[in-house]
Amino acid sequence: MLSEKYRVNAKTAAYFSGALVLFLLSFILGNSAKFTNNVFYALIALPGLFFLIKQRGADVFDDRLGLAWLVFILCFLAPAFYAEDFQFYKHIVYIALFVFVIAGLTNVDFFNSGLFARSQFWIVFLYMLLSACYGWATGRFEIGHRVDILPSRMDNVIYASIWLLCALGLALPVWRKQGRWLEAAAAVILSLFMVSFVVQTRTALVGAVFLGGLWALHAMRHYKKQGVIAVLAVALLSLLAMWLVKDEGWVTQLFARGDSHRLELLSIMVGEWGKCGWLMGCGVEFQTTQTLTGGMAIQHPHNIFVAMGLYTGAMSLVMFVVVMAMTLWHALRLRCAWGVYLASALVMLNFDGSKLIGNPDELWVLVLFPAVMVYAQVLREHRIKQQ
Repeated sequence: MLSEKYRVNAKTAAYFSGALVLFLLSFILGNSAKFTNNVFYALIALPGLFFLIKQRGADVFDDRLGLAWLVFILCFLAPAFYAEDFQFYKHIVYIALFVFVIAGLTNVDFFNSGLFARSQFWIVFLYMLLSACYGWATGRFEIGHRVDILPSRMDNVIYASIWLLCALGLALPVWRKQGRWLEAAAAVILSLFMVSFVVQTRTALVGAVFLGGLWALHAMRHYKKQGVIAVLAVALLSLLAMWLVKDEGWVTQLFARGDSHRLELLSIMVGEWGKCGWLMGCGVEFQTTQTLTGGMAIQHPHNIFVAMGLYTGAMSLVMFVVVMAMTLWHALRLRCAWGVYLASALVMLNFDGSKLIGNPDELWVLVLFPAVMVYAQVLREHRIKQQ
C-alpha cells in the first residue's frame, strides 16, 4: 500500500495526482489564465496547505534538495520587501505550495509510468495539430505559413513547442524500454514536422538537436560500433532531408527572421541588470525603456537565467542554478527521465524564458513540474530508507 510505504495516504496521493493532471490539462482545455489559476488555487494550493499541515510537512525538508528549494524560495522575500508588492509575496507562496505539495503528496510512480509519458506527448501533439488544422480550415492561417498562436492558455507556440519536445524527451525512454520503435519513430518525425513546418519555432529545433545529441551519445556509449554506424546513418539522412527542403518557402521563412534580435536583447538586458546592481537586480516590476533596432519595444529578457537575475538579483539566480544542478544530478543518479525533460526545457528557455515567480504559467509546466517530479522521487527514496 502506498500509505504504508511512503507515509502518504493512498487516497491523498491519488487526489493530488489527479489534481495535478487537471492542472496540466487546464493549459490546453482552458481559455484563460484565470481558469488555470482557479484550478491551482481550488484543487492544489488550498487543499495542499491543509494536508501538508496534517501530514506534518510530509517530510519535504528531510533531504538537502528540499532545503535547497526552501532557501531558493526564501531568496525572493528581499526583492518582495523592497518592491513593497503584496502580489509578489502571494506569488512566492504559490510557488512554495506547488513545489512542496506536489513533491510531498502525489504518487510519483504514476507520473513515472509509461502511460503518463506517452499520453502527455500525444495530447500535447494533438492539441497543436488540431489547433493548426482548425486555423487552416477557417482561413486564419495559410498552409506553409507559420501558425503563430494557439487557442488556449498555452497559446504561445514557442512554449507549446518546448513542451512538446520536453514530452518527447520523457517518452523516448519508455518507447525504447517497451520496444515501441514504430511509435517512437512516428513521434520524432511528427515532432519535427510540427516545430519546423507548422509553428516554425527555431527554439524547439535547438531542443531537437539537444535531444538528438543525448541519444547519439547514449547509442555510441552503449552500442559501440553499431551505435556509431546508426548515428552516422541518421545524421546523413537528416542532412539529405535538409538539402531536399532547403529551397522550400517554409524553410526560407523559418530562417529569414535571423536571431530575432536575441543577441541585441541579451546585451541590453544584461546591461540594465548591471546598472541596477548585480546583487539586487532591477526589481520585480522593472520594464526597460530601451528599444531594439527599429524601435521595437522589449517585453522581457527571453532568457530564464537573465530574467532571474534582472528582476530579483544574483542570489536568487545562484540558488536557482544550485537547485537545478542538484535536481539534474539526482535525476542522473536515479536514471530518471524527468531530468531529460528539465534539461531540455532549460536549454530552450535560454532563448525564450522569462519570470519564474508569478501566477501559474507556462514556466510552471516547463521547469517547476519536471524539477518537482525529480524532487518527489528523491523524497520517495529517502522515505524507503527510513522504513
